[in-house]
Amino acid sequence: MDAVNARAYLCVDAFMVDMAGATALSTAFETGVIDHLAQRPSGSMDALRNALKLDARGLQFLLGLLRANGVIDTGTEAPVLTPAFRAALAFRDILEAKLYFAKLVAPDFVQLLTALLMEPARFAEHARIFKLFAYQHALESTPDNLARTARWMRLTTALTAYEAGACIAAHDFSRYRRMLDVGGNSGEFALRLCRANPALEATVYDLPVVCEIGAAHVAGVAEGTRIRFVSRDRAQPALPAGHDLVTFKSMLHDWPDTEMADFLRRARDALAPGGTVLIFERGQLPVDTNALPLPYGQLPLMLFFRSYRTPQAYCAQLSALGFQSIAATEVRLDMPFILITATRP
Repeated sequence: MDAVNARAYLCVDAFMVDMAGATALSTAFETGVIDHLAQRPSGSMDALRNALKLDARGLQFLLGLLRANGVIDTGTEAPVLTPAFRAALAFRDILEAKLYFAKLVAPDFVQLLTALLMEPARFAEHARIFKLFAYQHALESTPDNLARTARWMRLTTALTAYEAGACIAAHDFSRYRRMLDVGGNSGEFALRLCRANPALEATVYDLPVVCEIGAAHVAGVAEGTRIRFVSRDRAQPALPAGHDLVTFKSMLHDWPDTEMADFLRRARDALAPGGTVLIFERGQLPVDTNALPLPYGQLPLMLFFRSYRTPQAYCAQLSALGFQSIAATEVRLDMPFILITATRP
């Protein structure tokens, strides 16, 4: 996949710029309006209202919001999806996932922004986003823990399914044979790499409930036979060894500096001599005076702004651990990503 195609999914962000437009779009999915218009592009408003049994004035108001958001063509009397939105529907999974999670955490931004900026501890105590990403529920397999964990894994999996393409376009993975994806979540990153590299075998290392959901996620997929899951063992913190590639995709920002350094040390020990560690992480948000406004669809990522590091922070730690040939580059997606590679001597 080339860099241009790897970025094609970013067209969905145009329909999540502001809260009103994005919320209207979410409602249009929920009520069946989008599916009806996608399947019947030449129908009338009356046909739409009758088919979905919607209130006439409510539907009219919704369609007005959708027109203002570029979802429906403004030049036609009957509701018709715009070509731009039809193109975005090709990436419906990430479009709906971003809409859902932005709506879920919007109260954190609206009600707790002062705490986020001035009292981070109070924000962490009350914010929905930390109740969503509650990793303590991923330690023991119960029906409730499976449901809670699967909820946030829906977002991380949807993001990774598309962000992986940019990583693949920016780095040559063809020389690797055994990869270890630390904090590999549903196995989506490993799956994308294995699909692009038929000789690659992958191990995903994560929490027990995450591994259980991940194993089900890749089951039945051809590449799934080359992916295994290993649950974290509290009694044995060492990572599975013998790999020529250890990856960290959108994982290290979850951890303070001390734990980040420990993960990189354990990655070094898990690598065969000459092996590569690869970090693919969000960089710091561009919120200087020249930056464009941050869109509503980015709320779930925006709320973690304190967690995103500079490339220098990772590179300095890799150098301290004795890694060589350390290289960092920026990959622009919906926000800056950092791609860092380093070699174990």
